[in-house]
Amino acid sequence: MRRVQASHRIPTPVLGALFIVLFLAGVYLAFTKRVPLVEGYRVEAVFSNSNQLRKGSPVRIAGVDVAKVVKLAHGPGTTSIVTMEFKDSGRPVHTDAELRIRPRLFLEGGFYVELHPGSPSAPEIRDGGTIPLSQTAIPVQFDQVLTGSLGRPSRDALRTVLDEAGTALAKGGAQDLGAAARPAAPALRDVAIVAKAARGVETHDVSQTVRSLSRITAALASNERALGGLVTGMARTTNALASEQDALRSSVRELDNVLESSPPALRAIDRALPPATQLARELRPGLDIAPPVLRGAVKLLDQLDRATRPAELPGLLRTLRPAVTTLPELESRLTTLFPLVDPVTDCVRDRLVPVLQTKLDDGALSSNRPVWQDLLHSATGLNSAASTFDGNGHQVRYLFGFGDQAIGLGDIPGIGPLVGTGSDPIQGIRPRWNGPFKYPEFHPEAPCRDQPAPKLQVASSAPRVTTSRTIKRRAVRARPVSVAKLRSAEKQLAAKLKAGADR
Repeated sequence: MRRVQASHRIPTPVLGALFIVLFLAGVYLAFTKRVPLVEGYRVEAVFSNSNQLRKGSPVRIAGVDVAKVVKLAHGPGTTSIVTMEFKDSGRPVHTDAELRIRPRLFLEGGFYVELHPGSPSAPEIRDGGTIPLSQTAIPVQFDQVLTGSLGRPSRDALRTVLDEAGTALAKGGAQDLGAAARPAAPALRDVAIVAKAARGVETHDVSQTVRSLSRITAALASNERALGGLVTGMARTTNALASEQDALRSSVRELDNVLESSPPALRAIDRALPPATQLARELRPGLDIAPPVLRGAVKLLDQLDRATRPAELPGLLRTLRPAVTTLPELESRLTTLFPLVDPVTDCVRDRLVPVLQTKLDDGALSSNRPVWQDLLHSATGLNSAASTFDGNGHQVRYLFGFGDQAIGLGDIPGIGPLVGTGSDPIQGIRPRWNGPFKYPEFHPEAPCRDQPAPKLQVASSAPRVTTSRTIKRRAVRARPVSVAKLRSAEKQLAAKLKAGADR
């Protein structure tokens, strides 16, 4: 019995090998997530060319690997059939799915398949199904651009351009081109300033400029023959300039000198622009009314032209003879008149008109009109003095001495205090009283144009308020005034007024 049991024991090397196989199978399943020798979900796609792909190329959705290429085969004609095996994370793939071969990153190399899985409303492609050629695309290669888009003449011209560029850069041309960048720095700075100014100052300056340029280009495009002639003329002009390199070089050098000396002139123009703008603004009202005046002048010149024709000139001279014969006498009289009228016109122009055109500030009662308009409007306030104008007769009536506001006017020389009542309190005194026998300066002996302009905007002062208690106290102390005393006071006041007027 002991011998039989010992014969059925598994050797230790076999157990070790079995453990290693199971471990490797677990690792393979953990990383591949598929059973060996068992195919997963596969889909075929027809491409016009699959030379860019190889087995193992990734299939990605939005940059995430969801499948890989497992087989490449020839399809109908020159097409290729690419078989892709998907992970569960890449499903479902719908019947309207689209595939595109794209280049991978520079460090990755090769190409990959970009998948758009289709719309959710479309059914899923069955395992082993095919995506047709109409739903696939391949990248455009550089050689295809050169051979397809560029014809043979274009390729020959491009080859010539490259040869000429190599010749120009050889033998120090590249170094000279690099050295030319140094003096270009100020020019680039100026270009940046011009570009900044080209953006405009308002919101839609650039759009308006583009709109205007579009109109110009549309006008050019509407006449292809003229545009072709323009291009031909520009080509002839550039050829003529190229044939005269020395003269062109001298012109550019002189143009550089002009540009160096132009900033002061441009600054002078910049300083002159505001006065010119102001002058244009001042001339605008005159230009607005100029057309009818010019039309009238044209009519006058037309009449003068007709009047001076040979057939009309004798009659015109006979008509003008009396006026022409009296012109010398009129000139001598005007020589005497103008010195007399000149001071008057100067006074009216420099003193009277500016005063009449001013506006007076009267607070809330300001009319905001010139003085001459207020003078005209004040005439309507005198309509009550006109006979039977308002039905009240030709008398002017005043109401005073009634109210609860006591008003004291101060002491009258020889009489005493003068008081009264009013319905409203006095708000102020305007014009302000200069004092007894103090008059504004007036020089009738000096010419009007040499005197300062009158000032109608006079100052005001607060009222001299006398309380009712003071008025009553003064009234109690006041004594009756006799008629003789009133007459004496009147004579004294008249004498002082006369003395002040003489002064």
